[in-house]
Amino acid sequence: MTGRKSWSVVSGGTSRREFIGRAVALGLSAGAAATLFEACAGPSSVGVPGGSPGSAPSDVQLAILYPQSGDIARFGQACLKAAQLAAEDINAAGGIRSLGGAKLKLVVEDITSDATTVRTVVERILTQNKVAAACGSYASALTLVATEVSERAGIPWLTGSIADTLTTRNFKHLFQVSPKASHFGQAQMKFFLETFGARGVPKVAILYENTEYGTTTAKGIRDAAKAAKLEVVLDEAYSARFTDATPLVTKVKNARADVLFPVSYLGDAILLVKGLKQFGVKVAVVGGGAGYLVPEFLQQAGQEGAEGLFSVASWNWDLACKGIDSFASRYKDKNGEFLMEHAGEQYAMTWIAAAAIDKAASADPAKVRDALASLSLNDGDKGAWMPACAIKFDQTGWNEKVHPVMVQWQSGAPRTVWPAADARTKPKI
Repeated sequence: MTGRKSWSVVSGGTSRREFIGRAVALGLSAGAAATLFEACAGPSSVGVPGGSPGSAPSDVQLAILYPQSGDIARFGQACLKAAQLAAEDINAAGGIRSLGGAKLKLVVEDITSDATTVRTVVERILTQNKVAAACGSYASALTLVATEVSERAGIPWLTGSIADTLTTRNFKHLFQVSPKASHFGQAQMKFFLETFGARGVPKVAILYENTEYGTTTAKGIRDAAKAAKLEVVLDEAYSARFTDATPLVTKVKNARADVLFPVSYLGDAILLVKGLKQFGVKVAVVGGGAGYLVPEFLQQAGQEGAEGLFSVASWNWDLACKGIDSFASRYKDKNGEFLMEHAGEQYAMTWIAAAAIDKAASADPAKVRDALASLSLNDGDKGAWMPACAIKFDQTGWNEKVHPVMVQWQSGAPRTVWPAADARTKPKI
């Protein structure tokens, strides 16, 4: 893990028994756990809720575990900035009130962009720190591994990752705030039919990168196209991070598709859109999120390439929820760019975690988990900043109130245009 940055802290308030018990749950032997405890023990730089009478409120720790290096570091870095802004806002608003104003302290670690390193990093962080909950980790491939660790450790984990499989494992400590991948394809097709359906029966092309994100999203598109009795003239998986879009663009052109549903990360999305323009392929593009929703897409695809393009999203900076304007504008002022999809979700998740800790009146992960499971937030509540402006987790840990939205690049920014209840801008056809 060369080049990995570490911001983690070790809580000296964890008892020897608690430390060893948690380490054994993560797969360490009792002897190794005891040795590790002795190495980590020492004067604590952070407190533990429930100090001596009259002592100042102690910090409450929240783990923020995202890639800060590697291929998808750009997204993890944005999520970290959003979490930091949220923690500043929470603490400025009085901290965790039920714990006497305890401050929210972030435990931050680079889990890298490589799924093979995630397990080791998450095990170390959750073992060495007394966190009330954790958040992460953008890509579903990373989150699937990380949550195996957090589940064994009994640490509640909030995520904006979208893989359907996240909530099919009977986990009790996973809380998925975002729509599921299969919902994205359904939403893309529903939007297209509502918007363009009067123009005849279109021919559909589906292109998707062949990881969990791409294959699951593409299945939703495929199933929705079949239900609508549309002709799918191209259904093609590809290996992510290609260097030449020509073969895919040629297939779209030869298929004579009317609408293209591409599911791509940033580099692939840019090359694909540039290729369509270069070869003069006239096709409506309804993107599958990810690469179509970041500032670099506009910068590299150009105003002409981006303008008018649609993409499905799990979150956007201009959702019609109370309070979004304030933190979205402050994030932009501070960082010089709009608040991106997953970073916006992380801002919301930080407040959701704080709301659960406050409801539990405890930083005990078991109590925080129970508070999350019964949490209900509505428009106007801090943290209720997902589409539909509500948070309520079902028995699988999924936010049953949420749904995807559709955005369109208009005048240099992605604007929410559908559904009408979430949008402040009308689509331009």
